[in-house]
Amino acid sequence: MQTIAKERISIAGNTSTEYNYQKLIEYRGGDPLSISDYSSPYSSRPAISLLLLRQALHLGGIDADFVYISCPNPGRSLAEVKKGHAIVYSSDMWEQDFDDSVYKTSPIIRRGEFQKGIYVKKGSPLLTSTNVEDDLKNKIPLVEHTWTIDIALLKSFGFKDMQTAPKYDLLFKMINRNRADFTILEFPRTNDLTLQDKTGDLYPIPNAKIVLPYSRHFMVSKINPQGKRVYEALEKGLEILRKNGTIERALRQSGVINDKVKNWKIAFKQGK
Repeated sequence: MQTIAKERISIAGNTSTEYNYQKLIEYRGGDPLSISDYSSPYSSRPAISLLLLRQALHLGGIDADFVYISCPNPGRSLAEVKKGHAIVYSSDMWEQDFDDSVYKTSPIIRRGEFQKGIYVKKGSPLLTSTNVEDDLKNKIPLVEHTWTIDIALLKSFGFKDMQTAPKYDLLFKMINRNRADFTILEFPRTNDLTLQDKTGDLYPIPNAKIVLPYSRHFMVSKINPQGKRVYEALEKGLEILRKNGTIERALRQSGVINDKVKNWKIAFKQGK
């Protein structure tokens, strides 16, 4: 039997990712390496991403003992990895976030696979829209202020005026208080695709989705002395997980690739 090296791996990320990851493992029996069904109440994209990271490292020859470095926002987490304080970011990252200080693994989410819904408050006239692009032309979008990819994409669609929220949770409150008309968010695993929050739920405009035409990857520090070994182990493991269909199955079972919106029309299609 092959001996797998036990290794402490520092992970930068937020506490909710760590919580959902631990609850997901518990829900699925307690052993992250034996999980093959990725559906659960805790299967957020970051949690699934972290689980795939753990499984890929094992397949690449590292039995990882994660050490969490909790950060208040993605920007701080990125800085921890790029400075070498953490070996790897806890979740997949946009390809644009990488520079020469880090390794970029093969993609977890390939170009065209990452889709978002156009979310509005209950009772919004946009929920009955039959021509989404025209009806949104003079509306104000709301974006979390660190989501630079979303901001750039909305600008490319022609939205010059937009509101920003200092954190994700405030998106719900601000939309429901009419600070903006809509926001673009990942589809949840719920049957009706509603996003629930105590300050007010948000609802997707039916039959309309936005495709973000970029890929997402794991980010590994080049500065940290363990970085090269971790990167090489990840690449080996991810190749196996991609070839045997595990990555696609995980993305579908967790709702990252959401079959409920498979036939929805793409709004603001690139290059048309």
